[in-house]
Amino acid sequence: MNTIKQVMKKFGYTENETSIYITLLESGNLSGYEVSKRSGVARSKVYNLLENLVNSGLVVVNKTEPKLYHAISSEELLNLLKQDIHADLAQLEKQLTKVKETDESDDLLWKINGYGPTLSKAKYLIEQATESLYIQIWEQELTPELIDVLAAAEQRLEHFVLILFKENNDFTLPFTRYYDHGFQQDKLADFGNRWLSIVSDSQEVLFGDLNFEVKEVELIWTKNRAMMTLAKEYIKHDAYTLKLIAQLPDSIAETYHGDLGQLRQIY
Repeated sequence: MNTIKQVMKKFGYTENETSIYITLLESGNLSGYEVSKRSGVARSKVYNLLENLVNSGLVVVNKTEPKLYHAISSEELLNLLKQDIHADLAQLEKQLTKVKETDESDDLLWKINGYGPTLSKAKYLIEQATESLYIQIWEQELTPELIDVLAAAEQRLEHFVLILFKENNDFTLPFTRYYDHGFQQDKLADFGNRWLSIVSDSQEVLFGDLNFEVKEVELIWTKNRAMMTLAKEYIKHDAYTLKLIAQLPDSIAETYHGDLGQLRQIY
């Protein structure tokens, strides 16, 4: 119920209005008194709220006495909300085309705060890439939505490099052009936490750690050429090394006596 209320708030419905709608959905035809009793919404408020719901189309009322209220089906509600979204987006798109945007490239580093905004920004950068995409990402960040846009990008782009860090050995992606890092535990020991790095079209970079214990997730998004080059070359270097290990497994295993961890001993 709390999740439904949170989502409905985004569409302009109060918690009490949502409680009334759900009560009617579960109980069928009810009088205002019965709605108040079952939903827990005070009688002094329930009739005004019912009127709001009738005016918005979520609830219908009969024409005879006694006055009864009835909720539209959940399927019809979803269809109604989708229509509103599409109409609002169409209007927004029409109006925004009239706004003259400043398309300036700068070297500033911009903060992206929060896990949700971070994944949204990542999804956008992946979707917008038309030439190249370089990514380091952990399995925990690979939501179904991100996997879908990555699969599309892998088909669309010639220059596509993805380094996958995973703690579950059975985890795979539904496409072939990616590298399993294999040293994730060592990297966790080095960094202390997961991170995300995306370079889109060699124009934009999203980079930062995902430290949930110490602070709020905070990443950097920038068009700074130095940061972009650094992140891109770091990802490419990982790919070079992992490709070499995959193509020369016997020679490398023999050299290091089966302990590939020795590859990381550079001091």
